[in-house]
This record gives sequence, structure tokens and C-alpha cells, in this order.
Amino acid sequence: MIHRFFQWSLIQVIAAYLDRTGMYRVVTHALVTLTIVALGLGFVGVIPYAGSEQLLSLVLVLVVALGGNWLGQRLLRVHVNYESAVITALIVHFLVLPPRLMVLSDWWPTILVTALAIASKFFFVYRKQHLANPAATGAVLASLCYAIIPGLGSYESLWWIGTPELFIPTVVVGALVVSKVRKWVPVIALLGVGFVMFVFEGWRYSGDVVDEMRVFWLSAPYVFLAAFMLTEPFTMPPRRRLQAAYGTVVGLLATTAVFSPFFKMTPELALVIGNLIFFQATVRQKLFFTFSERRMLADRTYEFVFKKPAGFVFTAGQYLEWMLPHPAVDSRGIRRYFTIASSPTEPDVRLSMRVPEHHSSFKEALLRLSPLEVVIASQLAGDFVLPTDHTQPVAFIAGGIGVTPFRSHLAYLADAKRPQDVVLYYCNNTESEIAYRDEFSYIARVIPLRVVQVLAKEERGSPEYEHGLLTVDIIARRTPDYRDRIWYLSGPPGMVNAYDKLLREMGVSGNKIKKDFFPGLA
Repeated sequence: MIHRFFQWSLIQVIAAYLDRTGMYRVVTHALVTLTIVALGLGFVGVIPYAGSEQLLSLVLVLVVALGGNWLGQRLLRVHVNYESAVITALIVHFLVLPPRLMVLSDWWPTILVTALAIASKFFFVYRKQHLANPAATGAVLASLCYAIIPGLGSYESLWWIGTPELFIPTVVVGALVVSKVRKWVPVIALLGVGFVMFVFEGWRYSGDVVDEMRVFWLSAPYVFLAAFMLTEPFTMPPRRRLQAAYGTVVGLLATTAVFSPFFKMTPELALVIGNLIFFQATVRQKLFFTFSERRMLADRTYEFVFKKPAGFVFTAGQYLEWMLPHPAVDSRGIRRYFTIASSPTEPDVRLSMRVPEHHSSFKEALLRLSPLEVVIASQLAGDFVLPTDHTQPVAFIAGGIGVTPFRSHLAYLADAKRPQDVVLYYCNNTESEIAYRDEFSYIARVIPLRVVQVLAKEERGSPEYEHGLLTVDIIARRTPDYRDRIWYLSGPPGMVNAYDKLLREMGVSGNKIKKDFFPGLA
């Protein structure tokens, strides 16, 4: 019993950390943790990479990465993210063999890979977005330099992170990163397909299947590649099926020996090729949104309206990553993922969010925006979209500001005059927290929409309301055909998971339940 209590408490602590911490900060924390573990093992001689050599590698990658970022910002007059440069530096640190202290020729591969990785962010770009993972690109370009420039000697990225003693730490912190970015599908695809191909190739050449299985997990870099590099948002396709295909392609390329008669396929080259193959499927531009106005929707809930950039197209229910540089940045950073609250048919792009009394520096910067100020966004993604079948009845469950994607869906259905049968369960604590009430009332006159307000802490006598939490009784009474509907759940992770479980217990098939999960609430 005590063991279960502590186990559950640990899960809650981890979940709270992931929700309150920005995506880039989680990745940074994970890489720093892995770096500290590797340093400790190096200093006590558990791994063959001396702690002093690791420290030299860290100094080189951080100085070159941060210096290159600063130089690129000054020369090209663009905004740069220094935390992103640190992440790239720490990834390179685990790719290139730590140099010996007194052998200057050992230093150059580390310096060259890092410099090329940072340069690729500025020059290997399309519409101001880099085309491939920077660390992988730097390693590939360095290999080319050593191959074609006489006198440079030889170089090979050894991915020393693929060390048995570092396997468990890599799995633990890598799982936190993947949980944060919600990209288990491509990661599992890469590791699953890669494992099968790696073992098959090993059996074909050596016949020792067991040893190949051990090597794949304990002495190869595929877990690190999947968790920290494949999942990079800028090079990740936006939809789940494409993400699965992306992970599959990279997994196949990284582990096959079919190209060995012509050239050596490396994990970094496999990733760069995968990035370029899926180039057309990824949103490759930075979007500049001009702020128009802010209005209050409900108690401490605001809507921010921006002018839609020319040519910007999205599907109702998708989200963007928003970047807002501002002074006195807190630990959550300058980037957030927000679902678009407006319909693709509307001339503006809208964000809706709750701003509690104690809020982040990012939300404070949003509140201080003046008309005509610009916010940068990118990485359009998300599978939380409506079914293509107009006759398919659906049901929405929104918790608080989780109503945002449903406002986008419903406004689109109304503008398109699409007669989709919709029931919206809108869960709040009090009536004062209800947003978009008038809009939903109007939409209900255009399409077959029924709105059920569920208030946890207030009672109202109107048939529009239910009191308490959403229950089996309420669902069965309000939507007798609940097994025939596709259910969309959006809100805090705890609420979404609870109602997912409730619906499954009521007999709703898992493939009829869609959850609005994107990289964190922070």
C-alpha cells in the first residue's frame, strides 16, 4: 500500500512538472541531467570517456554554439533562441567523441560539427525555417568536409551516447521528453522498425540474433536519436499518420546495410534524409501575426485577436507554436502551443486562454500587447479535426479553456452550413467561467447543436445545466446514442484521461474517442 502511494505520488510530481514546464526547457533539463550522469560516470571510470575530456567537449560545443548564435543574430538581424542553441550543443556533445585535452587535432571535429550545426539554422533554411535537424546536419556536413578537403584527416561521429551504462538514464529522460511533446507514435515506429531491421541485418551477416538485440538497445544510439532528435518540432510532420511514416523511414534508413556498397549510412544521415523526404508535409515558414485586440470572454479568460497572414491555411482544431520574446522571462520560456480558436473561414486568427492570478511571464507579455505589435508562430500541427463524413454525429467534452478547439470546429460548421449533429458538454466550476455562450447560442440556430453546461460548484434550475461532474447518468440521459458518436475530449490532462476512461467503461470504442493532447499546458 505504501509502495503504491509513493509510486502514484511520483507520477503526479512528474505530470505536474511536465505541465508547468515549457517544451524546450524540458528538453534542456533532460540533456543536462544526461550530461551530469555521463560526467559522473566518466570521473569514476565507469565509462571510457574521461570526465575531463567530457568537460572540454562541453566547453567547446557551448562556446561555439552560443557564439555562432550571437554572430548569426548580429549579421542577419533575426531573432534567435539561445536555449535552442544550448540544446543543439548538448546533442552534438553526445555525437562526437570527447577530445583529448592536449591533442589539438582532436578538438576540430567537435568545433566543426557544432559550427556547421548552428550555421545550418541560418543558411540551410526555407521561409526562415531550417530544413533538417541542426545537430544531424552539422555531423553530415562535417563528414563531407573531411571526405573532400585534403589534409583534414578522418572523422566519424561515434555517438558515444550509445554506451550500456548510459542506456537507462537515456531511456528515463528520453521518455520525459517524448511524453512532453506527445510524439510516441513516430518514436515507437523508429524503434520498432529499426529494431527489426537491425536484428535481421545482424542475423543475415553474423547469425547471432541475441547479441544483435543487445547491441541495438545497449550499444547503439537509436533511443537517443528517437527521443531527442526525431521529435524536433520544426522537422516533424503535422499529422499522426505522417509522423508514423516519418519514424518508419528514419528507422529503416538508420539500421539497414543496403547502401553499404555505395556509402556508409549513419543515424545522422538517415535523419537528414527523413527530414528532406517529409519536407513538403511540414509547415516550413514562420508566420507573423499582427495583434488587433483583446477581449474578455469570461472570468479571467481572454481572447486575443490577430490579423491572419496572407496564404495561411489550417484545419479547424489544429494548433500552432507561438513565440513571444519578452523581458524577465520565467522558467517556462518564450514559446507556447495554443489551439487556434477561430475558424479557417474567418479573417482573423484567435487565441483564447485563461489567465490565473499568478500567471507566467508569457501570458503577462500577451496581456501587455498593443495593437500592431507582432507575434511569431510556426509548427502548425494536430489531429484533433472533424470527421469528413458530414452525417457522423459527434460529441464534445470541454473542460474550462479546453473549449477552444470546439469554438473553431463549431464556427467552421456554421460558416460552412454543414449539418453535423453535435452535442457539447462544457464543464466549468461556475457560470462566470463560461466562454462563448452567445456564439454557441447563435451557432445552435444554424446547425443541430445542443449545449449542456456542467457546473461543478454551482446549481442552476435551467434545463441547459447539469450540476457536479459529468457522469454516466448525464451522458446516457442527454445522448442516448452515445455509442454511435465520435467523442472529442479537450481540457486538463487529468480530466481528459478521466472521461476517456468513463466513456470506455460505457462501451464507447477506443477508436471513437479523440483527445486534444499537444505539447503541454505551460
